[in-house]
Amino acid sequence: MSILAPAGFVWCGKKGDLTLYLTHIRVNNDDDAALYIRNENRSVPSTNPITGEAAEGHPVYLVPFRDFWMYRPEDRDRRGVQGIKAMNARLANAAIALYGLDVAAYRHRILDAILEFCDDVKNLRPPPELTKEKWLDRMAAEGLTIKINGQAVN
Repeated sequence: MSILAPAGFVWCGKKGDLTLYLTHIRVNNDDDAALYIRNENRSVPSTNPITGEAAEGHPVYLVPFRDFWMYRPEDRDRRGVQGIKAMNARLANAAIALYGLDVAAYRHRILDAILEFCDDVKNLRPPPELTKEKWLDRMAAEGLTIKINGQAVN
């Protein structure tokens, strides 16, 4: 795990003022990996959920892996129920969350970060010195389960 990332997060890189992390979330009792995007140049007032004290924090936006298809142009028609309007609505929400404004330039920056991350994940290969079993064991030790079409890879 990177020193730059807090516990439970893996630092993936930066895209302009956005920092990208990999994390896990639980949605409807199902674990999923997620891209955690944080705007490092903007601080917003917040409340510590544990102590209730006022605090400053950086705005964030979370994209579960299961939703990546929505942001990939070649995947938009695969499900037949979502189109470019749904993608634009999500990007508008992300722009408002991360920047406080829905501006086309912010949407493009966020989409670019998501698509670049998707390509990195798609092209990711295990280290050449590891066998498939050792790589899956290492992922399991990190708390990760590799799934393809909802089925765990073993």
